[in-house]
Amino acid sequence: MAYDPQNVFAKILRGEIPSAKVLETDGALAFLDIGPVNKGHVLVIPKVEAATLSELPDDASAHVGALLPRLCRAVREATGAEGLNVIVNHGEVAGQTVHHVHWHIIPRFRGDAVRWPWPHDSYDGDELERMRLRIAAALGPASSSS
Repeated sequence: MAYDPQNVFAKILRGEIPSAKVLETDGALAFLDIGPVNKGHVLVIPKVEAATLSELPDDASAHVGALLPRLCRAVREATGAEGLNVIVNHGEVAGQTVHHVHWHIIPRFRGDAVRWPWPHDSYDGDELERMRLRIAAALGPASSSS
């Protein structure tokens, strides 16, 4: 999917659209979602142009990853949440609606309207090992065999 520099998050980064910022660094911005799953729902976006997580440079991903524990602690404390979902939707089929990679930090409460868990599948025969080998091959020669 091609990056669209006119997406809403790019406009927020350029200051063309206001946001309720909770944290900003040289490499990322965290702000409240205006259509929250639960109140206190925070979005975290890197300040680089990448439509999906697989397009994001490793250093930009590492920067956002380093912010997530701190943001999670703050969301839990501020909302009194019993738990959190930290989610990246990768591509439209996975629910991504804004084509700028972003993380959701969603405060969760017992009895809230969000349904979990997702349905699960299983592997048959040697299917697990075949899938492992395919993913390891896609990672390249630096991947681990164990």
